[in-house]
Formats: sequence, structure tokens, C-alpha cells
Amino acid sequence: MAEQQTRAFQTLPPKALLSWLLILPASMLTLALLVWLFDANLSLFHWINGMDWPAVERVWSSITVLGDTLTLLLLLLLFIGRRSDLVWSVVVALVVVSLLLHGAKIFFDMPRPPRVLMAEELRTIGFIAVSGSFPSGHTAAAFAFAGAIGMLQFPAWLKWSALSVAVLVGVSRIVVGIHWPLDVLVGAAVGWLGMALSIWLALQMPWGTGVWAQRVIAVLLIIAALYALWGFDGGYPAARWVYVVLPLLVLSVAVPRLLRLFGVGR
Repeated sequence: MAEQQTRAFQTLPPKALLSWLLILPASMLTLALLVWLFDANLSLFHWINGMDWPAVERVWSSITVLGDTLTLLLLLLLFIGRRSDLVWSVVVALVVVSLLLHGAKIFFDMPRPPRVLMAEELRTIGFIAVSGSFPSGHTAAAFAFAGAIGMLQFPAWLKWSALSVAVLVGVSRIVVGIHWPLDVLVGAAVGWLGMALSIWLALQMPWGTGVWAQRVIAVLLIIAALYALWGFDGGYPAARWVYVVLPLLVLSVAVPRLLRLFGVGR
């Protein structure tokens, strides 16, 4: 049984896996180092946050909630009953990446832009916080999800689409005025490397890809979808529509596989 569960993991060949594993976090950390060395954190924040974006509140609120943990749980419903390796890896990453993020936030305890800058110096949208800036949790979550798709076997178009969305989520954290560029760059690296560690841990615990484990996860994901529909907005009222459309969409797609997973109609 354990061997069958391990086979459920469809990882990339070693050479391709190493490329996807290392290139992105190395690039993000290099950029972060350059931003720090050239003292460009504040100027880069003002440039991105101060841009005249079209429909800024609705568009960027909707993008930024794509990095919310609840949103990523909803997206897992698209893979339930189909890719147990991705589902289990992301569930493990919820613990691993959360520990990495909260540990870093407690250790560094960096102030967010609204605490450092005057109200007229920045644009803020939605939820406002003043502490725990470094690193960006939404960015880390989005890059962790993209990392799972990148390091497992999926079509190239899906890998690059997931990565593009993760980049947009990172940019959105600056646009909505809640994170510095350094938070975003390091958050991306933390999420990506955290997912790599989570995939390795998931491989050591292959029981998570078994039928009963996937059934338990499926029930929790359905509860998450209902919770989103109940009135959740992630702190961004302009993005409330995401938590109406997305749960209905993923549930409608997932129903046939959920029925097969629970043995209904056999």
C-alpha cells in the first residue's frame, strides 16, 4: 500500500526538478540583496504603490486575495480525487510554510508601511496592519502553491500561469500598501523553498495520498468553500465577489471526482 501511495507522486525528473527548485528562490534572494544593498526598498515601494493603476481597488483587491490561505484551499478542490500528490503536498505546506513565516515575523518584527509612512505618502486598500511585515505571507502562500505545480508534473502552461499569478499577488501586496518590496521578494523565496521541503516531507508520509486521508481533506475543503460563501472577504470588501464565484466554480468542477472519491454511484 505504501509503495502504491508513493507512486502517486508525479515529481519532475531530477534535472528539471533541480532547476525549478533553485532558480526562482536564488533570483528572488539576489534581487532582495540588491534592493537592500542599494537602499531601494522605500523608493521601489513608492514607485509601485504610487502608480496610477486602472480600477485599482477592485482589481488589486481581487488579485491580492489569491494569496489568502482560504483561496488556495478552494483551488485544491480542482485537484481533489485527481492529483493526491499535489493536494497532500499543499496540506503539508500549510504547516511548514506557516511555521517558517510566523517564526520569521516574530524574529524580525518589522513595521509595515502604514506604521512608517504618513497617510498622504501611500495608498492603502482594504485590511490595514502595522506590524509583522517581513516576510509577506500572501506572497509566500501564492509562491508555495505555484511551487507545488512547478515541481510536480503538470503542463508547462499551467506552471507558468501559476507562477505569473504568484508574481501578481506579490506586486499586489505593495499596491495595497501593506508590504515592502523586500517582504515580497523574501516571501516568494520562503514560500517556494517551503514547498520544496513540504514535497519531500509528503513523500516521507505517503499515507496522505491514500483514499481515506484524501476523503478527510475533501471534507475540510468543502467546509472551507461553504465558509467562504458565508461572507468571508479576506479583509478586502471589493474582492468579496471572488469568494462567491470561486467556491461555486471549484465545487461544480469537483463534484464528479468527489462522488467517485466517496464511492457514490458505484
